Amino acid sequence: MDRNKATKILNKYLSGRFPAEKERLVQQWIIKESNQEEKEQASLGYWVELDIRADDNTLLAYKRVENKIADVTERTYIKTASQPENSERQIADTVKIPLYKTLTRVAAILIPLFIIAGGYYYYGSTKNSMTEITVAYGEDKHLFLPDGTEIWVNAGTTIKYPNEFSSEERLVYLDGEAYFSVKKDESKPFIVRSKTLSVRVLGTRFNVKAYSGDEKAIATLTSGKVEVTTDTKESKILNPNEQLIFNKATSAIDIVEVLSSETDSWLTGQLIFDNVPLKEILQTLERRFDITINNKTNIPDSKLYAVKFLKNESLDEIMSIMEELAGFTHDRSENKLILTSKRNL
Repeated sequence: MDRNKATKILNKYLSGRFPAEKERLVQQWIIKESNQEEKEQASLGYWVELDIRADDNTLLAYKRVENKIADVTERTYIKTASQPENSERQIADTVKIPLYKTLTRVAAILIPLFIIAGGYYYYGSTKNSMTEITVAYGEDKHLFLPDGTEIWVNAGTTIKYPNEFSSEERLVYLDGEAYFSVKKDESKPFIVRSKTLSVRVLGTRFNVKAYSGDEKAIATLTSGKVEVTTDTKESKILNPNEQLIFNKATSAIDIVEVLSSETDSWLTGQLIFDNVPLKEILQTLERRFDITINNKTNIPDSKLYAVKFLKNESLDEIMSIMEELAGFTHDRSENKLILTSKRNL
């Protein structure tokens, strides 16, 4: 870029003639390392051509900027202020420029640029800051991420993501269960990271169940293709309607086929359990209905159950079915259930 073009852009920006939607692009251009010499020359040219009288507002604005600029600049002002009292007059006499005009030019050129610097300090800090959302038991949430990705977050889940994704990747942290519909961007992979699983995609639909208190972490793919990496650094590629089950205790990995209608069943209010122990079913019911279940039965974890509950079935209806299926009885007091064995198994 030549100096004339840089001068034209800077003059137009500093005189406030850019529309609002283009100001941010100009600000980004100003702070980039490229074309620094041209931008410095253009700034100097703007400085020299200024012929504006200072007033009280100008000097007050200059003072506000002076109090907020970076440490290095502050040290420069401190050094200047430590000079003898007549140093300002000597400097002014030497360069033959009235002090008010010097301050005017300083204010006119520095105030907009410090506003940019301050704005980008804030912009940079918010860009790197994270949004954390925790969904309580008995609830679920539907979110849109900055890139347009949709997430359905299940009960008892915490999800964390940056206010603005980096230029290299889109990283989301998950403790719990969520279903993702990822906005495709081949230049910026989407990564869901939990304590035990990391799922990497470009654009697809999938479910991750990775509650920190569960014995297993599960990734299920609806469409597209994903790479799942466990905390043991072992990676597997999933195809549509495949489910990866990672056992945290043994580090064993199983990949099974699942029905497409079951990969996102919880989104429609259904509860589908396919050969799982009672403990896992009770954990899911605690999250769904925001209750505490005290299991005093002697039912072993080796006994597995396959059962499906529909959207509108209440907790009482579900527990009635489970009583018959697993052979226990239960007492309910407000948000607490106590299960006891009904017969020896």
